Amino acid sequence: MERLLDYFVPEKYVLDLKVDKFKKTISGEVEIFGEAVSETIKFHAVDLEIKKVLVNGEKADFEVKEGVIVVTSIIPQKDVKVNILYSGRLNENMEGAYLSTYEYEGRTETIVATQFESHYAREAFPCIDEPAAKAVFELSITASEEDMVLSNMPEDFTKSHFGHAQGRSPRLTVLYGTLLKSKTTVFRPTPRMSTYLLAFVVGKFHGKTVMNEHGVEITTYCALNQDIDSVDFANEVAARSLEFFDDNFGVKYPLEKLTQVALPDFEAGAMENWGLVTYRESMLLVGESATLGDKKSVAVTVAHELSHQWFGDLVTMEWWDDLWLNESFATVMEYFAVDFIHPEYKIFESFFTGDCVAALVRDAYRGVQSVHQEVREPSEIATLFDGAIVYAKGARLMLMLIRLMGWENFCKGLKDYFEEFKYQNTVGDDLWRALSKYADFEPKKLMHAFIDKPGYPVVTNLEGDFSKFSQKRFLLDGGAEEGEWPLPEIFEDMSGHYVLNLSDEEFSARLFEFEKLGLEEKLRLLIDRDLITRAGIRSAASLVLLLIKFKDSDSGAVWNKLSGLVANLGVYFDEDSEEEKVLKEFVFKVVDKKLSEVGLVTREGDDANMLKLRANLMGLMYFAEDEARLRELAEMYRDDYREMDNEIRDDILDAKVYLEPSVVSEFLEKYKKINDPDVKFDYLSAACGVRDEKEIEKLVNLLGDFETVKPQDQLYLFVYLYRNHKARKRAFSWLRENWKVVKKTGGEKTLSDYPTIIGHLARTEEELGWFIEFFGPMREDSAVSRAIEIGEREIRARVELIKKYKDEVFEELRGLTKK
Repeated sequence: MERLLDYFVPEKYVLDLKVDKFKKTISGEVEIFGEAVSETIKFHAVDLEIKKVLVNGEKADFEVKEGVIVVTSIIPQKDVKVNILYSGRLNENMEGAYLSTYEYEGRTETIVATQFESHYAREAFPCIDEPAAKAVFELSITASEEDMVLSNMPEDFTKSHFGHAQGRSPRLTVLYGTLLKSKTTVFRPTPRMSTYLLAFVVGKFHGKTVMNEHGVEITTYCALNQDIDSVDFANEVAARSLEFFDDNFGVKYPLEKLTQVALPDFEAGAMENWGLVTYRESMLLVGESATLGDKKSVAVTVAHELSHQWFGDLVTMEWWDDLWLNESFATVMEYFAVDFIHPEYKIFESFFTGDCVAALVRDAYRGVQSVHQEVREPSEIATLFDGAIVYAKGARLMLMLIRLMGWENFCKGLKDYFEEFKYQNTVGDDLWRALSKYADFEPKKLMHAFIDKPGYPVVTNLEGDFSKFSQKRFLLDGGAEEGEWPLPEIFEDMSGHYVLNLSDEEFSARLFEFEKLGLEEKLRLLIDRDLITRAGIRSAASLVLLLIKFKDSDSGAVWNKLSGLVANLGVYFDEDSEEEKVLKEFVFKVVDKKLSEVGLVTREGDDANMLKLRANLMGLMYFAEDEARLRELAEMYRDDYREMDNEIRDDILDAKVYLEPSVVSEFLEKYKKINDPDVKFDYLSAACGVRDEKEIEKLVNLLGDFETVKPQDQLYLFVYLYRNHKARKRAFSWLRENWKVVKKTGGEKTLSDYPTIIGHLARTEEELGWFIEFFGPMREDSAVSRAIEIGEREIRARVELIKKYKDEVFEELRGLTKK
């Protein structure tokens, strides 16, 4: 891929932008100071109208080809000033500079926000849009007087301009008797940073400000239709996260302020723009109806983004192939920070049963990307953001490294790394070199083995204590591949990215002394056995015995994994079949006693473990269709969601829909009217679980209905419907008929999610046929090709596994159910 940095090296941008949300335009002048390396210089500019280019004050010859401004006849020199006058449109696909809306007091309020990662700054202004092209940004924005204007740095000054309202004719202004003003907000210069970290937000918000103990001013904003108190939790987590990172990274947060903004429309979960972090509302706001799970989700998201203020912002990867330098570290650091701030959350349990399992599953298929992945063209950049690999697998590798080195030694290496490379760009080897000084092994050798190639080993014991072992690549899609990784030590806790292939005798011995094992050892035992059976190395029927063995466990984390085992057993049987009924009877027997002990409703003094335990038991109860308890839950339904138990609200709503399908219309109305993002999705998710064909049709009709379900949430709606076997065929048909709409409105990063999700859920030959017929012709599209390949492998492997073990699993279940 051509690098424009080879032609021009920017040092400073002076951006004078006009943002008109009424006309839906962005325009202005960009002044770029830097070095012309070549007689031809180039700048990224996608879907922008370039009106004039000046070089050192003289009009220059230029042309725009495939999103690049090409300026010729340049004299190579160090001190060059390029002025570009341009105009463009504000996007509506949540990329570049884009429009977002919300309803407040009977009117629609419009926001302009930015999302420049990975390569979308070029859609807002001409620039060298590459991470290594770091520069200082001096930004001024002219916008409506009525709007708040936010950016990375504190405001320097604001100048008001009297005039007609932007986007309204003088005649209308006179007609309505209103003379509105615009204003220009000038911000202080940024530190030297990459284009993808520049950000601004224009619109109406309210918020709160706190000061942390290290003197950083932290302000969190939300739309006017959101409760202003819902920002308090995010402020607290942000304040303490910055303190934690300051103390452990050895380099202080370099800015004097941090601003966080909850946006009504946002493609990803959050974005780490330096000093102006943007979020989905559900990833930042915590209202009075929030569950503990909601708080955990917000806490790890905030900590993740603030870790990026060092990993990514202060020190940035040189090119997108080292994206993991940002994301793998931020993912593991979110858990360390939240564990420090809220130890009562037991947040690492969520890491072990969530991210670690996701990484192990995704990384066990041929064709999966490696953590460090080559990028050949811009469309491939979006595919790098694979949550299970760059985020989850990378984080697990970082945890393995941290535990081998020790936290204090690891942080010493980080301090050296940040001090040496602050405001610069790096590659992975720069980090390994900084850490190696404090390690008694070779971090570079270990990490290259796991990061530069896909997969991980299945380890078989040869000596009884893993002092000697054999290894080969672990695969879920059949066959075997030789492979070897330089493992300094084998742990039976959750530290290492590998699977332990215990013999039946070894496995039985661990089960016998299960209560003596630590929690991580228990989880590894269950997780690894599940994977070993899914690979066909051991019998899947043995999972049934695990459910019996652990039905008296009081650990929420253990029951989380048991719930996963039930889900994996469920794939062996057709929905609503006689075989599935036997599985449901068995699950009822497993869960009944423990759920009676725990109870359906939240009790005073319930800690994080108890809430997790109850949640997993309730999910299994719902699967088992325990109608007596479902009726009991449905009777707890109240028209006002604030009168229901927050922690089991989703269970109450699920039960209500199960017993009374006609409430779907009521739930959809509540989804549309309620502003609290978490509560909204409880209603939508519950509605999508309905089994009535007529009600399903109402829900399928919401796909593509952007007035009811915003583009940012269409993927969630599709997932909710596809996981409902009654709605699966209709949802897939919609996707097949409306793929062009999905591509236009969803944003590049979500496209590959569709084949990925279907790959996770599809289980039949028929669904495999749908998948191949629809996605097969897209195999050459680099934006989705890898997801299609792995999705097909995943479905094929699942279909073959069902054929192999279905009868054996059923016989085991039937025998135990009769007892």
